[in-house]
Amino acid sequence: MNVANKIIKIPQRFKYNNHEYKVDFVNKVVILDADYHSKLLANKPGSFGGFRKITGSALGDILKLSSLNSEFAAFARIAGFAMPILDRKYVDAGIALEPKIIEMIEKKYNFKIERFEAKKYNFDYFSNNELFGGLPDGYLEEQKLIIEIKTTGIKKLSAWNNNNINLAYIKQAQLYSYLMNVKRFTIVAAFLEDEDYIDPKNVDISKRFVKNWFFEVNEEQVLDDINKCKEWYYRYTKSGISPVWNESVDADLIEYLACSNYEEWEGLYLKWVESGKAIAEYENKEGSI
Repeated sequence: MNVANKIIKIPQRFKYNNHEYKVDFVNKVVILDADYHSKLLANKPGSFGGFRKITGSALGDILKLSSLNSEFAAFARIAGFAMPILDRKYVDAGIALEPKIIEMIEKKYNFKIERFEAKKYNFDYFSNNELFGGLPDGYLEEQKLIIEIKTTGIKKLSAWNNNNINLAYIKQAQLYSYLMNVKRFTIVAAFLEDEDYIDPKNVDISKRFVKNWFFEVNEEQVLDDINKCKEWYYRYTKSGISPVWNESVDADLIEYLACSNYEEWEGLYLKWVESGKAIAEYENKEGSI
């Protein structure tokens, strides 16, 4: 890309240290500003101005399913100051290939899979649920089956075949299945080559290895997950104080939240771009076309 007439686009953010929250480096927590906290509590979870709802993808962090999961990051998301994605290649691959994978399944098996478009449901199919939200990837009515689509690297195929599937993926799909009163779900994974992440829109998914795994909803387990998430949510939203962070997992987020204004954030982001931690997007310079 020719960047001669372009500048690095700084990701938007509207909340800063010592404004909407305070970073407490002594106790390793973030404390919400009293006024900001009151406004969040005054609005229904998931509504404009309120705490965010818990989506299926947050279960891994809230339940600490692995050493890389972070309750601190989960709190930042529900409080409205999650860190932007620094490298979008994996997210963009999923967005580009998910509809192709569903279309391939429909064509191969002559299925009609119901999809849940974000705009139609305002990014939340479970709007009637007080705390849990999100969008399932697909639903096969004739089999009463929730479909969850994942894209991952071909190097992980052997792990998946040995049932080393990310537990967070399973719990996410299981939660959505339970909320829809569905007893079964399947996780469909497309295994990509490294070069696929460069231009995922042009990947021929029919030439990639795609496999699915079936699961039965474990009602006792999903109810336990729901109760633990509810307890976690009410504890931290009521107190307005985050869980204690872990420097080995949360270092970038801590640095992000420590910024007190746009200038500090701009400097930090440009440093991340220079070091390769962040992959920049570009926009036209003012006055250029």
